[in-house]
Amino acid sequence: MITLWNIIIYQPIYNALIFIAQHVTGKDVGLAVIVLTIVIRLILFPLSKKSIVGQYKMKALEPKLQALKNKGLSKEEEAQATFALYKEYKINPFSGCLYIIIQLPILLALSLCFTHGVSQPTHLYHFLSTDGLKSTFLGVVNITKPFFWFALLAGITQAIQAFLAPQPIPAGSSNDTNMQTQLAKSLSVQTKYILPVIIVIIASRLASAVSIYWAMANIFSILQELYLRKTVRSKLA
Repeated sequence: MITLWNIIIYQPIYNALIFIAQHVTGKDVGLAVIVLTIVIRLILFPLSKKSIVGQYKMKALEPKLQALKNKGLSKEEEAQATFALYKEYKINPFSGCLYIIIQLPILLALSLCFTHGVSQPTHLYHFLSTDGLKSTFLGVVNITKPFFWFALLAGITQAIQAFLAPQPIPAGSSNDTNMQTQLAKSLSVQTKYILPVIIVIIASRLASAVSIYWAMANIFSILQELYLRKTVRSKLA
């Protein structure tokens, strides 16, 4: 299992980082993290786009889903009708989960790259070298150690991303006690206000390279959200 992890995830990410630092960013590993983040997000763009488009489709579908709830169907009938709507509008409600799951091992691998140090002969491909690499960002911040301001930037960009994401429409009246509605509201509040704080706390304890990756990934998501908002949401309105 460890061998598969190293071959499929860890070594490709580590060596991509070293390659970028040596040949693209003038041996500045901090800048290499930014370039690597952009490369990874471009690779994942089709999946992230599918996830965001699915959110907008779900948003557009909420009135019809609410109409189903108001019909007084049994749970089984409502579930069948709901999945029929998903199929009709080509929505995969689990696509967002898949996108999040894929990002977790990438984040872990990047964190381990700096926990173990930039020079790792065991994992380095034979055609690459770590000679002269600087584990800094613009020659100033040591990215192998925590740096609060980068952690704060990661939390702020996460909050901005959460506020830009499609928000669930409250079902029913203001006195509605529907469990799914309350859960959606609670999740929305936690994503906007609590998750960014948690990210700041976690990132401030890790190598600042992780904070750089986190912040850049969020900035990419924000720009992607703004782009898809113009190109996709208008078509679904």
